[in-house]
Amino acid sequence: MDLMDYDGAIAWLSEPTNSKGRASPIRLILGNGFSIAFDPARFSYSALRSHAEAQGMLSATAQHLFQKLDTQDFEIVIKTLEDAAIGLYALDATKYAAEATTLNEEASKLKDALAHILAALHPERPYEIDAEAYLRVRRFLEKFDRIYTANYDLLLYWTFMQDFPEENLQARQADDGFRDPGEATDYVVWNHLDPHSQNVFYLHGALHLYRSEGGLKKLTWRRTNEPLIDQIRAQLEADSFPLYVAEGTSSEKLTRIGTSDYLGRALRSLAAISGGLLSYGMSFSKNDAHIMDAIVHSKITRLVVSLFGDVTSPSNEATIKAVQDMQSRRATAYAKVGLEIAFFDAQSVRLWN
Repeated sequence: MDLMDYDGAIAWLSEPTNSKGRASPIRLILGNGFSIAFDPARFSYSALRSHAEAQGMLSATAQHLFQKLDTQDFEIVIKTLEDAAIGLYALDATKYAAEATTLNEEASKLKDALAHILAALHPERPYEIDAEAYLRVRRFLEKFDRIYTANYDLLLYWTFMQDFPEENLQARQADDGFRDPGEATDYVVWNHLDPHSQNVFYLHGALHLYRSEGGLKKLTWRRTNEPLIDQIRAQLEADSFPLYVAEGTSSEKLTRIGTSDYLGRALRSLAAISGGLLSYGMSFSKNDAHIMDAIVHSKITRLVVSLFGDVTSPSNEATIKAVQDMQSRRATAYAKVGLEIAFFDAQSVRLWN
């Protein structure tokens, strides 16, 4: 398979596809590859597991499952624990109640451990990242009028907080939907009554988003002069966990998303877009079926997806098949709005390094 380069992918998405000859808007969806491109030692699944083991945060059961399943993916282990509990309930809910409860508790602890690990491995301060790297990423992001991310970390948020007036790239141009609550607080709140100007969406939540009695709040540096990572760690120490989706299967993720107006709004927004969509760092694995469903149900007409490394690798072949399946499903369900697909080389766009 011949891959486009990044410039070719943008040019393809920018071509007029309607009868009036106007270029369609281009949207972006980011997966874990965006964070791994910054530092695989911090954000890869293997790094997360290694740190969890070193800090004694994995139980013997969790470690055994990581080994038995031959995986580094927390979500796969969480899914296995939850599925095992369901199986025991099905066999004999009374006889195996204690064991099933233990398995569900193990899954819950692993989700909490993931939040702690992400905060521990995250860069301490935004200034640890070179200004030129931020500028490259901002130039990359500026091509898209709406951005969706499946990542929990602060890299995207930090990037949008940078100010490059000489490049006409002002801080806070992106709108994540959070507003001043109208009183003296150390956070801002999501504008759930009027989110229509929002153009940045955290599909699976983020480390700096927290539920509270007054609604969904976002931790900020500007209101406290306290670094976000320090605020996040303080929340975790107080057993207050961020809004993030770490369930093992897509259906479980969807159930979790359904408990949050913010997350539901983000997924519905993805399902409502038209034009072109560029995917960077998304593998489109089975546990993201809800995201693929949203794309199939949307009105986008062109989708271009990044691939990293050998096109014939098992991971890339799985991604290609998933994208082709989305195209086939669109043709079956919504024949009037066709979906063209293409692939580009992730290494042809320089971001963090």
